[in-house]
Amino acid sequence: MSFEFRVSSFESERRRIAGAVSKFLRRAGSRLPRRARDDTPRAVAHWAGSQLETQNAKPETFFDSDFLRKLERLRLVAKRLDWAGAKGEHAVSRKGFSLEFSDYRNYQRGDDLRYVDWNVYRRLDRLLVKLFTAEEEMNIYLLVDTSRSMAVGAEGAPAKLDYAKKVAAALGYIGLKNLDRVGGAAFASSLHHPFRLGRGRKQILSMFSFLNKLSCGGETNLRAAIHSFTTLFPQPGFVVIVSDLFDPAGWRRALEELTAKRYQLLVIHVVDDQELQPKAWGDVALTDVEGGRERKFFLDDEMLRRFEMELASYFKEIETVCASRRIDYLRTSTQVPFDEFVLRTLRQVSSVA
Repeated sequence: MSFEFRVSSFESERRRIAGAVSKFLRRAGSRLPRRARDDTPRAVAHWAGSQLETQNAKPETFFDSDFLRKLERLRLVAKRLDWAGAKGEHAVSRKGFSLEFSDYRNYQRGDDLRYVDWNVYRRLDRLLVKLFTAEEEMNIYLLVDTSRSMAVGAEGAPAKLDYAKKVAAALGYIGLKNLDRVGGAAFASSLHHPFRLGRGRKQILSMFSFLNKLSCGGETNLRAAIHSFTTLFPQPGFVVIVSDLFDPAGWRRALEELTAKRYQLLVIHVVDDQELQPKAWGDVALTDVEGGRERKFFLDDEMLRRFEMELASYFKEIETVCASRRIDYLRTSTQVPFDEFVLRTLRQVSSVA
């Protein structure tokens, strides 16, 4: 009886494997062409562009395949160990975990067939199970400022919003290629255009589509936007804020709320040189691009010095608050080449490796 049971069990296992192989081969014939299924940067860029065209959206994938390949060398690092940390090697998945391929081992009876590498089986006729390094899943939230002031752009440089979109796209792509989940929203006077957390190739398309839709309008109310964000996305994670931070009344409270609720923050402060170094002289009229308020005065050397001192003090206050709250903070100008900022400057913060 015992012997017959083992034979029966073995035969059941053989049928289970054979069924899985058959299912895999049937599916292989109906899938997209290999180029479209490939996860190489060139294939991702080609696939995303073709999908956007199919949906009658602007076919903007932001980067070419060479730049995407460079992005894949980077990784976003979770520092809050209460919600992120390494968990070791596994051959099974677990909700809330992302998996990074580590090694192979021979198939053993009872292993989950989802982790058999059927491509290897088809080539070598060997059953090998993929091992993964499992890490607690990191949620990455992209928050992009779309207030009116983000439309500013000096001659020969992109508008701040266009620069911010590329920064967000790059960081989102890094996260998605490292099997993290990416979502987020835009903000001005309130939170808008939220897109749900997700992972994988379809989420790359969703992220590009989300960013393509954004345009400038409204005043900045970062505090109200962040309050809405924490309600909509209550699960702590890695928050990337890309903004010019022209919200003196609200930016500090907004950052404090996020850190109090245990989100990890990276603040990318995007500025434009014409805002930092006014070239006007004499009688001038300055207009608040968000509120429409106008102020006339005489601009001379003394006034310029006062302006520079106030601006330096404002930047210093932001840096001090971020340092005291363990918030990664980087300021960049739209005159800085984008690829230089992403591939070099971003590495200065501990949350990008």
